[in-house]
Amino acid sequence: MATPPAVAATSNDGAAVVTFKSGRSYRVYGDLLVPLDAPPGMQGALSGTRWPSATLNYIFDASVGSAQRAQFRTWGQDWEAGSGVRLVENAAAANRVRVQRGSVIGCGQSVLGMVGGEQDLVISTNSNCWTRSVLAHELGHALSAIHEQQRTDRNNYVSIVDHGIVAQCGQGTWDANYGTVATQVATAYDYASVMHYPASAHYTCNGIDVWADITVLQAQPPGLPAGSGNACTSVATCQGTIGSGLVSARDLYGMALRYGYRYQVTVTGNGGGFYTASGQVESCGSDCYLVPPTNGTSTFRVNAFPASGSIASFAGACVGHSCVIAPNRNGNITLRFTRKTSVAAVTTAAGWRGGDMIFASGFEVPQ
Repeated sequence: MATPPAVAATSNDGAAVVTFKSGRSYRVYGDLLVPLDAPPGMQGALSGTRWPSATLNYIFDASVGSAQRAQFRTWGQDWEAGSGVRLVENAAAANRVRVQRGSVIGCGQSVLGMVGGEQDLVISTNSNCWTRSVLAHELGHALSAIHEQQRTDRNNYVSIVDHGIVAQCGQGTWDANYGTVATQVATAYDYASVMHYPASAHYTCNGIDVWADITVLQAQPPGLPAGSGNACTSVATCQGTIGSGLVSARDLYGMALRYGYRYQVTVTGNGGGFYTASGQVESCGSDCYLVPPTNGTSTFRVNAFPASGSIASFAGACVGHSCVIAPNRNGNITLRFTRKTSVAAVTTAAGWRGGDMIFASGFEVPQ
């Protein structure tokens, strides 16, 4: 039975322990929730447990109105647009996120990655907090991303000064929001990341207003994906960029490095045959594959094997027995199996004669 949010106690590191609508209890560290049954401390950026098949299942709590549900479905597409992740409303899923409104320290709170069973994503009842940027930020946590300013290389790019967070909220809250976390860096530093805090992020601990000042030290560094280095080109513009609240190109690229891009193979035609696929991270459903971004060597290959009496053809730029893709976005591959008799009838009706088209190892090859 779901229970309302309530501060139940404090943990041995001074963090508040809160129970949300799922009935699960958490240590609260700023906008990050750590299940009480999990070890203390935070997981690294993009190293939390991935959602299988790159699918984050969710349900809405009764505290979320119909208009807000529609906005969530639309705004969630910001993460889906350039990476293989999908957000699926699924009350039957064993592992799922309960999206809800509630009383939180700032504007939102979430668990980092998938922890198993039902977990909570909470947006404040404050009318200013149900926004595209807040939801994108907390969904980023749920998908396993930490704050950008917590990267191990952050001291090269920003300086951070505490104004009461450690004193009023405890070291754990500081560590979970501003402390560096040892992790494998997925992309170059990104001032435009939706996971980056603004110059000053205020919240209340023990009735006291606390915050940290973040000062940018240099312009956006170059890096993948192409063009993302232009997000801000000076210290001043980068200072104004942090906390902008949009899912950036590097956010999506980093998430694709984590989950892959999503490629759907569509098989059509009246002929027979089968195909094999290689280079995928894992399956994401029927004829669906999660493929890592190209790094100069990685490719996704689909090999076609037409049945006797059939030919195979790929749509688009792919020709011959296989379709080879250097992944840089979500995509679709169309494979058609056609009976040879159907092709022969068409070529005869068109007046084509020998030499115009041949069958090479079961494949249609224009001459």
